[in-house]
Amino acid sequence: MGMGSMSTVDMNMGGRDIAGDDMDMGGMHEETANKNKTFGERLVSWLGRVHTMVIHFPIALFIGAFGVELFGLWRRNRDYQHVAHIMLVVGALGAIVAAFLGWFAGGFYLTDRNPILMTHRWLGTSIAVFGVVLAWMAARHRKGPERSRSLYWVVLGLMTLAISIQGFLGGTFMHGGINHLAF
Repeated sequence: MGMGSMSTVDMNMGGRDIAGDDMDMGGMHEETANKNKTFGERLVSWLGRVHTMVIHFPIALFIGAFGVELFGLWRRNRDYQHVAHIMLVVGALGAIVAAFLGWFAGGFYLTDRNPILMTHRWLGTSIAVFGVVLAWMAARHRKGPERSRSLYWVVLGLMTLAISIQGFLGGTFMHGGINHLAF
């Protein structure tokens, strides 16, 4: 142990120890534990586990849309706005799905004793909501290109920053504490 590392016990999240062995708190394998759960309980658990697979797609699309918009500015070509708009629409749909599955993963609680999980939960929900707002703003600007895009750029920049923070918080929660990216 050293330099802020955590013990295996501290890093145990959701019944998985640091080695990745599926164990519940009582020491039974997950398969044995699932036999005691109803279909609904198993479905909720499974939907929560799908969250980690789905999150990467909207992250890439939102950050990619920001990059495409910057490239379009650099090239002085408004055609890139259409590409960014499509990326934002698909990213917003993916963010809604990811946030929905995240609620299954973290439980349906409005508050949480774990401040990292609570921040991650509400920031993710906000990203899904603002993703829809961004897609709407992009569509609105395509229909009326003379409109100012200043607010759009602010929201898109804040979205990119929020996604970076969200990724850090998710990694913190899943990979053993605030120092998970220590060099």
